[in-house]
This record gives sequence, structure tokens and C-alpha cells, in this order.
Amino acid sequence: MSCLSSSSGGAISYLRNLVPPLDREFEASSGVHSLKIVAHEGQRELFPTLPEKRFLWVQEARLESWRRVLWERLNMARIAHDENADVIFTPYQVGSRVKGPKQVLMIRNMEPYLAHRYQYGLKSRLRNVALARLSSQALRTADRVVAVSKFAAHHLTDGLDIALKRIRIIHHGRDGAFSPVDDQDEDLARLQALGIDGEFLLTCGSVLPYRRYEDVIAAFNSCADSIGSGTMLVIAGSGSDDRYARSIQRAVSNSPYANRILAVGHVSRASMISLYRRCLACIIATEIEACPNIAIEAMASGCPILSSDRPPLPEMFAGSSLTFESRNTGHMAQMIQAIGNSDSLRATLRRKAIERADHFSWERCAQETFAALTEWPAE
Repeated sequence: MSCLSSSSGGAISYLRNLVPPLDREFEASSGVHSLKIVAHEGQRELFPTLPEKRFLWVQEARLESWRRVLWERLNMARIAHDENADVIFTPYQVGSRVKGPKQVLMIRNMEPYLAHRYQYGLKSRLRNVALARLSSQALRTADRVVAVSKFAAHHLTDGLDIALKRIRIIHHGRDGAFSPVDDQDEDLARLQALGIDGEFLLTCGSVLPYRRYEDVIAAFNSCADSIGSGTMLVIAGSGSDDRYARSIQRAVSNSPYANRILAVGHVSRASMISLYRRCLACIIATEIEACPNIAIEAMASGCPILSSDRPPLPEMFAGSSLTFESRNTGHMAQMIQAIGNSDSLRATLRRKAIERADHFSWERCAQETFAALTEWPAE
């Protein structure tokens, strides 16, 4: 298993949560199957409970983009030969093909394929074009592809013409740290450190064009007077597209309620837990996702959720959220008013979110991933 491609928040969370139960699945096979993990030094803290013998450490803090691809092309064939590998699993959609072992990739980033619908800066546009081409080439030649949602699987079959028999749909699990357990003093202290002192709506995730933060701000502008004069809109997240970040900064500055909109940037995992637990509602307006961690985290935290109708969000929430028509800011504003002014509606949505969150399990994800790596038709 090559972990070298995992450097962002969602990919790191995937490794932290999946690898320990996946290792237990391999251990339970009583020597029939074994797992070896290729990781870089900067990832050591993700695996505190796994034995050292399980790892092949790359003596660099991290390897990103083209440096990772180059390193794999120079080294993975040798590693596969030395370890007598039957399968190479890369939990990403780009991986170097090695002659001999079967290759399993994962499609977990839909942005490169759909980014042309949005206004990105030049650097981001070029990156997405390059990643779409590299991903398509790698995914088409892989022996098996793990799709993290039905939506991602549909792109593989309809967009890349990959046979369904080569695809396994495996949802991510829920991180046990995100829960509805209310630690009021700790939560309030974390929120006050962010500048939050009172009721607030939350929207979160990478600050990128497909997140549609401008729509959330516009909807908030339309209904701010009707949901309580002190209710804030909190935007949590950072991004790599400077052009879009500047446009959101302008949208906040130009808002008649700018003093009630707080962009807190990237926050710690502990602060995100408190934000989910204490918000009036979490608004998820994103239009490009594969299997969004923020959706699972919000449900597991018992959040009342307002979500876009764009896939895969209906697949993820399965009726546990209040849904608005994507880009219809008037409709979103109506939903914000409804949820902001009704204790009973919020209570119902919290209950539904917690029930739906039980569908997502890292243990189940590990079991299904183990099967995807070890079960092959007879040749």
C-alpha cells in the first residue's frame, strides 16, 4: 500500500482511520495475506499503534505532486520485486504502473473532471487539466478501482468507459472523534478563541470555486434579519486558489452584514468538532465531491444539515438533511430561515443525522477494502 499521495486533510484522515482496521483484517487472514505500507517520515504520527515491521519508510518529510510520481517511477518496481508484492494499492487516482503486480487505485477527487464549470485562477486551471489527464490514463489501466461513492463510480463507467466489474464502491467511514457528546465548557472555550460568542451557522471545507461560498453568503444576506440579530455565519476552511479566495473576501466585505460573517480559515480538528456540535446548522453548498468528509463529520456530530441537491450529497445524506436547489440562493435562504427559527426541526434533523451516520463505518470500509485487494477472479 503506497501512502505517499496522501498529504491533504481528507487523504490524511483516510489513512489515520482506515489503516489500523485494514491491518487487523490482514492479520486475521493468518498469514494468507500480508500488508506492507510505503509511507514518508511526515506520516509516522498517523500510525502510532502499528508495528514498525509493517512499514517501508521514505526518508523525506513528504513527497508531493510530480516529486511523488517521479519517486514511484524510480522505486516502486524495485520495492514490489523485493517484497514479492501481488497487489499495489494507491488510495488515489494516479499511480505508477508496475509490471507484474495487480494495481488498485481509488477515485477520490472529482474536481479535475468538473473544474471547467468554474472560474479558477490560471495555476489551478492548469493543475486540474493535468490531473484529469493523468488520472484518466491511470484509472483506465488499473486492474481495479475503488470508487468512494456511486457518483464517482458513474463517472468511471460513463465518463471513462471503465467496466463495472473492475469497480468496487466503498464509502468512507465515520471518525469516532466527531460525535454529538456535548462538552459545553471545552466547546465554548474553543469557539471563543475563534471569535465566536453566540449562535452561528457554519459552512466549511476547502475554499475553492465548487464550494459555492458566494451562494451561502448571498442566502445569509437575504435572511439575516429573520434569524436573530446576533446570529453569525462562520466560514471554516482554506484553499489554494487565490482568485476565488479574493472573490469570497470581497463578498464578505460587500455584505450589509459583514460584521456578522466570520472567516476563521483553517482550524484544528478539535475546533472543527466544536464548530459542528455547537452550530445552529451546517450549510453544505458544494457541487463537486466524491465522498465528502465534511458530510460524514457533520452527521456524526449530530448537526442539523442544509445541503445542496447535487450528487453525491443526496446519496450521502439519504434524506437526513434539509435540501435546497443548488445555486438557488432564495431557496437556500428559505431553508435557513426554517431551520434557524424552529427548535423542533433542528431536533428532528439532528436525530436523522446521527441515525444516518451509523451507516458509515471504518471497520466496514476496511473489510470491503480488504476484499477489493485480495479477492480476484481465477485467471
